[in-house]
Amino acid sequence: MFNKSFLVSKIVNSLLLHQFNVFLTHGCFDIAARKEHLMLIKSMINVDGLDHDQALSLRTISSFLSAYPFIVSVKTNREFLNDEIIYSRFQLPVITPEMLSKILGEDLIPAVQSARGKHTIAIDVNTLREKRKELQLTLEQLAEIVGISKKALYEIEKSRVNPTSETVKKLENVLRIDLKNSYKMKTAEKTYLKPKNDFQNKVSKELSRIGIDNSSVYSAPFEIVGKEKFSLIISLSKNNVKIKKEAGVVKRLSSIFSSKAVFVAKKCREQSVEGVPIVLESELPGIESSNELDEVLKEKQE
Repeated sequence: MFNKSFLVSKIVNSLLLHQFNVFLTHGCFDIAARKEHLMLIKSMINVDGLDHDQALSLRTISSFLSAYPFIVSVKTNREFLNDEIIYSRFQLPVITPEMLSKILGEDLIPAVQSARGKHTIAIDVNTLREKRKELQLTLEQLAEIVGISKKALYEIEKSRVNPTSETVKKLENVLRIDLKNSYKMKTAEKTYLKPKNDFQNKVSKELSRIGIDNSSVYSAPFEIVGKEKFSLIISLSKNNVKIKKEAGVVKRLSSIFSSKAVFVAKKCREQSVEGVPIVLESELPGIESSNELDEVLKEKQE
């Protein structure tokens, strides 16, 4: 039976085959993988089960860490996913394990996307426009030949919409050229989430005060992600038990992320655990800049 464990194993095997450093976790992403770039992957058998908060958190973390986010899935409530198509949920790319293997192998994949049941393809609009003019065809003439409106062709040439697969096929046949663009991975657009509790809110505000752009995140091994001259993941803790339990995970993630990591605690006697510095909530108001925070973190690691 194709269950989540099998899906995760399939994804990990593909990543290892392409020499990625892989770390398994839980929450809004299940897999963090790095080679020349960072990928954050959420695996799901049925993509329709994707939670809104998880999706937003994955987008937020990916944007702050300049990572490529993916949902790797097999089906929806209605159908199995096509291995040749890149779907979308909450502005995140949704692909099958087979499509992931092609992307990792840097295959030239046509950027076929699916939204609301319609398949569209990203094309080279400059080549389209130049070839149309070379053949001395007006927008109206070419549109009539391929069976779409002049306005629709205008929108395509201005990159405002992507044409359907059928329209691309007709354009390529008429102009006798290849218009399809290859798929390129993209980082998520900057997204900010509101704090869910007072502790998260206070720490986020202190980070903003000292000049670190940041956002709260949900369903992750840490509660805040930030970036200034360095990226930073912040785990919040009210007691030592959580710190000792999660220090190894946070340290490993910061290594894969190439970021700094810190625990912000209400109470704690230790300066650091497993190399992850611990800053008391009461210490934050005394820190005046991101450079000063960086120095504090270095001192606590010594």
